[in-house]
Amino acid sequence: MHKYITLFFSAALFLCACNGKSVPGDVLKPEAMAEVLTEIHIIDGSLYNTMQAPDSLYKYGAGKYIAMFQRLHTDTGRFNKSMRYYATQPDKLLAIYDQVDIKIKNKTDSLAKVQTEQSKVAHKTDSLKNLNIKTKTDSAKKLIPHENPAARRADSLENLKTKLKTDSARRFHPRKSKAQRKADSIRNLKT
Repeated sequence: MHKYITLFFSAALFLCACNGKSVPGDVLKPEAMAEVLTEIHIIDGSLYNTMQAPDSLYKYGAGKYIAMFQRLHTDTGRFNKSMRYYATQPDKLLAIYDQVDIKIKNKTDSLAKVQTEQSKVAHKTDSLKNLNIKTKTDSAKKLIPHENPAARRADSLENLKTKLKTDSARRFHPRKSKAQRKADSIRNLKT
């Protein structure tokens, strides 16, 4: 019986030793796996906005995935083998996805920061354009007031007098007939 207990504990010790913290050599390290998964999820998100025809995902997505694998110095076979390994290690996969979540949040935060900077610059240029338009119109208005105000008043009085003369000449007496008004207008034209 003692033999069986020793054999059981040695087998348990051996199995625990095999399930250690080390990652096999042909499997991506957790940091590299987190980087690959981050890029894969970003590419998946960008493909979500493309037309969903049967071969469009292959047409537009295959090149993006191949370029990503080349940039990160891996291939699909190694990624698939790594994914199968980490699927059997849920605690490691959870830690990797925590890193993926942090990386995606950092990228979206930096993207939002860049977009707010661009909108501030666009708003500033728009306000400068509006200011430039206002100054041009204001400078056009400033050209007229350089006249002599007394001369302007005299001109306005002269215009008022001529207007009164023409208005009084055009006025007609309501009791006059149409023929009398016509005769008066002919007389005014002769004089």
